[in-house]
Amino acid sequence: MLKYLGYLIQLILSPGKGWDDIALSNLTPKSVAADGYYPLLGVASCSVFVQYLYDSDLTLPVLVESAVITFVVYFISYFIASFMFAVFGGRLIKSVPDEKRYNLFILFNLSILVLIEILKNCLPMSLSLVEFLPLFVLLVMWMGHRYLDVEPGKEGSFTIFCGLAILAPPFLLDFLFKLLLPSN
Repeated sequence: MLKYLGYLIQLILSPGKGWDDIALSNLTPKSVAADGYYPLLGVASCSVFVQYLYDSDLTLPVLVESAVITFVVYFISYFIASFMFAVFGGRLIKSVPDEKRYNLFILFNLSILVLIEILKNCLPMSLSLVEFLPLFVLLVMWMGHRYLDVEPGKEGSFTIFCGLAILAPPFLLDFLFKLLLPSN
């Protein structure tokens, strides 16, 4: 978990260097998911309960529902993004598509989104700066074009694809759950 957090912090502070170090590491998607991403989802789900400290109108059932939705949204988003990369990602890559790199790329980018979600849950008010932080994830994705060996000249298309495959599913799933479960 500490190695995972170290890479995650490095991606936030210096995305290009972070991707270079991840490329040199012996990380596997299975170990990153089990030792880092899934526990981080648990922390994000638990961070929903912090909202009760500054909003006493929230009830326990609503908080539990929000916690479950948070976990499920990011859990499913990983598999949607993995599917999108498996089907469409190879069109932007110069070399033979590497499923291990795709999945690590997805896990680390989703992890940054989960950290933003934790930050949102812990703040007592809505800050517009925090609402725009997912745009920072686009920068991290763009800096990962060397990590995934994107064809020269296709970096913009790659970043748009990543936005659709990695950024869009959590927002769309969250919207869908809030539409279906009106108590949230």
